[in-house]
Amino acid sequence: MLNKSIAVNNYKHTMSKLDVWVCECRGSQNGTADDFASVLQAEGLHTAQQACRGGMSGLQASIANAGASTALVGCTQERAVFEALLDVDQAFQPIRFVNLRGAMRAQPNVKGVSAAVTAALASYHQNFTADAVPPVLFQTSGRVAVLGDNADMLEYSAMLAQNLSVDFFIADAGGTRLPADRALNVIYGRVESATGYLGKFELEVVATNPIDAELCTRCGACVEACPTSSIDADGLFIDLDRCDRSGACVKACGDFKAIRFGALKEVQKREYDMVIDCTASGLFLDRQPPLGYWKVEGGPTQMTQVMLEAIQTVGDFEKPKFFEYRPNLCAHDRSGQSGCSACIDTCSTKAIRSIGEKIAVTPHLCLGCGACATVCPTGALQYAYTPAVAMGEALRRALETYRQHADLPVDLVFHASSLTHDWLEKVKASDDLAQSCQHAVLPLDVHHTASIGPDLWLTAFAFGASRVTLVMTPEEHGFYGEALNNQVQWVNSVMVALGYEARVRVLAQADAADIYRQKLGGFKKTWQAAAFEMSGTKRGRMEFALDHLADQSGTDVSSPIPLAAPSPFGKVLVDTSKCTLCMSCTSACPASALIDNPETPQLRFIERNCVQCGLCVNTCPEDALTLVPQLQLGAAARSRQVLNESQPYHCTSCGKPFGTRHMIETMLTKLSAHSMFAQNAKRLTMCGDCRVNDMFRAEDEMKIVEKK
Repeated sequence: MLNKSIAVNNYKHTMSKLDVWVCECRGSQNGTADDFASVLQAEGLHTAQQACRGGMSGLQASIANAGASTALVGCTQERAVFEALLDVDQAFQPIRFVNLRGAMRAQPNVKGVSAAVTAALASYHQNFTADAVPPVLFQTSGRVAVLGDNADMLEYSAMLAQNLSVDFFIADAGGTRLPADRALNVIYGRVESATGYLGKFELEVVATNPIDAELCTRCGACVEACPTSSIDADGLFIDLDRCDRSGACVKACGDFKAIRFGALKEVQKREYDMVIDCTASGLFLDRQPPLGYWKVEGGPTQMTQVMLEAIQTVGDFEKPKFFEYRPNLCAHDRSGQSGCSACIDTCSTKAIRSIGEKIAVTPHLCLGCGACATVCPTGALQYAYTPAVAMGEALRRALETYRQHADLPVDLVFHASSLTHDWLEKVKASDDLAQSCQHAVLPLDVHHTASIGPDLWLTAFAFGASRVTLVMTPEEHGFYGEALNNQVQWVNSVMVALGYEARVRVLAQADAADIYRQKLGGFKKTWQAAAFEMSGTKRGRMEFALDHLADQSGTDVSSPIPLAAPSPFGKVLVDTSKCTLCMSCTSACPASALIDNPETPQLRFIERNCVQCGLCVNTCPEDALTLVPQLQLGAAARSRQVLNESQPYHCTSCGKPFGTRHMIETMLTKLSAHSMFAQNAKRLTMCGDCRVNDMFRAEDEMKIVEKK
């Protein structure tokens, strides 16, 4: 996802006209249960008899006649040939590619439908991801830090130094022979920690030997002066177990000052563009490492590959800014009280951090998993690379196509684009049970499976999908399997409560054969597809989909559906014996779920707004609030419920209402015996003005003006 930056200052946020051409492969795709060409034409897709070899010029002419600024071609076989022609002849129209063969071979009886829906999804996906997000820029000049426990990779680092500026850090200098060529800078030190990203790494280094190989001229004077012969002549490092700390070597080094025993206790900060880590322990153990960092574990073979990549990673680069943050929706913190931290806890790159009441995202660290948007209960973080509204509309179009041309239940399979193009074909071919599959499998590759969350799962169901499957690579599953399963749990709980059975599943790549093994025919309920427009907010998308599914289920939804925490929906319970209606919870609530009544002392609650962030619970001074994860559907979720109320308390002096009876009575109980109020407890029953007047009228109290 990192691309060489060309004229990045001219980057524009524009949408291009993108049309789709599907190759009929000289008619070989016809003859299935559906009419291949007719289905494609009915869906507004272009067809080509032959797109490759001798048909290339005809395809280009067809693209030009259609007025398409960019074409999406449904075959990847001849991609390399097209790209070579594009480099030679600028008159060729830009072409992007999507692999339709996998989808068609996965559903051989409905090739036309499979091709049509896959092309439709891909066209939406590629159009938005190509043009809808701004870039994040990286600049590198070739400064590389190679980290080693010992000198094993010294020779390879010296080779890399012929092309880049390389510092080789050796933690244990034993056995080191310094190269005669000073192109490689050898540093005897251990990197304790690292922060940053491509073009902007900062390392904290502690010297492991008193000799600074950077400053050393290799004259050998220290070797001759050492009374214990503890300085190695080839590596110019000191054997600290034999050294007597006499200082003879320091004196011999003189003005060069290349030997300092005090350096062993100092932490030095150094900056680099890239880091190649050959140590056993490694850095960034608590996160997914950033761009520009390579962990070499495969010995010389992997080191050679990494060196080639590092040489190519010099210059200006860009990647998409995958996220969009709306701070006004964020429920992270209020007045020093902690609330929701789901995005921070989930982010595997540590790109998200707290900055008080809001969060901050470092775009250079973000690798585009989208899990933050998936777990965010409010929609404050949104995945911009594949906008949910565009994806939802693409799903609607794809599922409508299936309903019109093939009467089959659809399993919508999201998978990472990093999987091989024929992964689904191999899955089906690997299992005899898969051959008898009677449901449609609709694969959709995405940048990361964790970016597809509950709002899109539920929307897909509302638009007619029978099941949603997420196939995760081992890396995705390792970092985000638990977070996704938490979301799957509450969605499936709702689907089961509505009588639809569990419809969302997360599969590790090794278990992908279950796509075909677990049949869809056993589901008891179906529903009519929805016709609502996609909402621009995450809460709105979930609400529209849930209301539609509830209406179609015929289930009594007057009672709330219990959910397990963490849940984006729920209720707040109030212990009325503790609550004094101080209303601190209403000012803390970021979603206006808890509100007061300006006319009378009342604490009211709108359940549809509650995001279960916990800010109200953490803010309440009386410890009177409890979160209850649940989903209330229908009108009850939108109504204003009264959680607690009291009568207004009237000032005993002037009669003006100034608080609630519960609050004043609680105050009297707790404070009337205090030494400050024992003689004047009645002032607790007065409004602020009357309390001040009473203090000035009292004859037995000293006043400031009386002091001489």
